[in-house]
Amino acid sequence: MGEFTLRQLEYFVAVLDHGSLTKAASESNISQAAASMAIAQLEKSLGLDLLIRTRAKRVEPTAAGVELGVRARRILRETADLQGALRGSHEDMRGRVSIGCMIAISPRLIPELIRAFAAKWPEVELDFVEGNAEELQRAVGEGELDVAFIYSLQAVPGVEILTVAASRPQFMLAADHPLASRKSLRFADLAGEDVVLFDVPPSAERVIAMFHSAGIEPKVRWRSVVAQTIRGIVASGQAYSVTNVWPGIESLYTGARVALVPIEDKLPANELVAVVPPGVSRPRRVEEVILAARALTRQPEYPEPN
Repeated sequence: MGEFTLRQLEYFVAVLDHGSLTKAASESNISQAAASMAIAQLEKSLGLDLLIRTRAKRVEPTAAGVELGVRARRILRETADLQGALRGSHEDMRGRVSIGCMIAISPRLIPELIRAFAAKWPEVELDFVEGNAEELQRAVGEGELDVAFIYSLQAVPGVEILTVAASRPQFMLAADHPLASRKSLRFADLAGEDVVLFDVPPSAERVIAMFHSAGIEPKVRWRSVVAQTIRGIVASGQAYSVTNVWPGIESLYTGARVALVPIEDKLPANELVAVVPPGVSRPRRVEEVILAARALTRQPEYPEPN
């Protein structure tokens, strides 16, 4: 194996990100010829074909290219962190943190997380993307994201899981629903009433499984991918819903004319967790993001319903 440079790895990752040598070269402020030469030298050094051209005139990685992309992202990330690490932990609180967040979690976590983090560490830039748990964990594993927030039941092998907060599914009812003042409810108590479900896989499927485990067939009237739409339908008294709730987010429901009631049926734990690349030393700024998320939920855990 010959020698290769960090710059060649940077250009290679840029090609993977853009799917095009032309776009990668433009983003890297070099000529297309220079980018092509850098990739060719990298392939020669490794003795491997890393990229192939598709009929759609895009550039796709070979199997070796995919593996190199994962390793290259980690190498470049560690290299970028090296200077800050040598200067001390406070210096590490600069730069960028790429966050992933499930769509079901994002509106209830990301705005407050950004606000709280910016107040304490203004020199760190937080970027975030939203998606489903599977694609976010793939991005973490491939080094595209530093951390992702998901529910524990949706974790997959190949990532490290760090608990952020206890989370329990609860019924969401209209504030004036006859059962809204109850301390807890069973699925059987709402049998026959219309339900509206959050429809980003696998959320709806997991909620339906909860009904079935309680021996109840849900009367699903509507599905929506927008949490505000679901709250509006519930508030209007047209249906009820089921939502995961963790300490510290009750204020989001204030003024929404809805009530949250704990579910009495036994259900598997489904914590709010952070997933990170396994076996990789994390920069302090990533650790601080996780700590900030935990601080937003630093309240007594929800008691088990009687």
